[in-house]
Amino acid sequence: MRHALTIATRELASFFLGPTAYLVLLGFQVVAFLNFWELVESLARPQVEFSSLRDPMSAYVSGSTPFWFAILVAVPVLTMRLLAEENRSGTIETLATLPVTEAEIVVGKWLAGLAMYLALLVPFAIYLPFLYHQGRYPFDVGPLVSLGIGLTTMGMAFTAIGLFFSSLTRNQVVAAVWTFTALFVLVVMTLLVSYFPAARGWTGWADAARYVAVIHQIHECALGRLDLRVVVAHLSVCGFALYATAALLAARRGC
Repeated sequence: MRHALTIATRELASFFLGPTAYLVLLGFQVVAFLNFWELVESLARPQVEFSSLRDPMSAYVSGSTPFWFAILVAVPVLTMRLLAEENRSGTIETLATLPVTEAEIVVGKWLAGLAMYLALLVPFAIYLPFLYHQGRYPFDVGPLVSLGIGLTTMGMAFTAIGLFFSSLTRNQVVAAVWTFTALFVLVVMTLLVSYFPAARGWTGWADAARYVAVIHQIHECALGRLDLRVVVAHLSVCGFALYATAALLAARRGC
């Protein structure tokens, strides 16, 4: 894996050759600022003591509709070019002739996409010290750490999914659409599906659908209830997507 970091560094540099990365980062900065503004407004309202379910801190990211919409758009945009552009320009064949393995290529590309994803989350974190020290609001750090772990493992899986779809095509737009569709199913459709059995009283099916809904998983993390099974599920999806991508590259190299 000694070449993976070199590939990741190259990909990170290429992200900033065009305006896309800057626009995505700027968009997330705006979303983070609006979320923080709403959080401060919620904390400033006179009301009874917050419960764990109504605490605005627990909804700072996990309960933000703009955040989830931004994630659904940003991940496909950031991952669509990772391998699709190589396929389109023909440089994937040149890369395949170098003394690097398919696993190194896949891991390097994935690390670059993951680094960009984590950079998107930084604006949401930089406001919290000001709330703690300047706003004198001593919130519990534990749920935020749990939330950070959940968002990180979720990003690992999402980035791997985007890389897999990018490897299937030469068209970046097609890769982005496929990735968006997959993430939309994981984030939105699973949550909506859970409402149907709940309305019919099928508690078991509703709980199962809610359990696999990514929004519900991250909300539980925001409440400080980090489920290791969710972390394992995210890592399993990530590992499977990376393995499938490497296998696809190996099959193409063998042709």
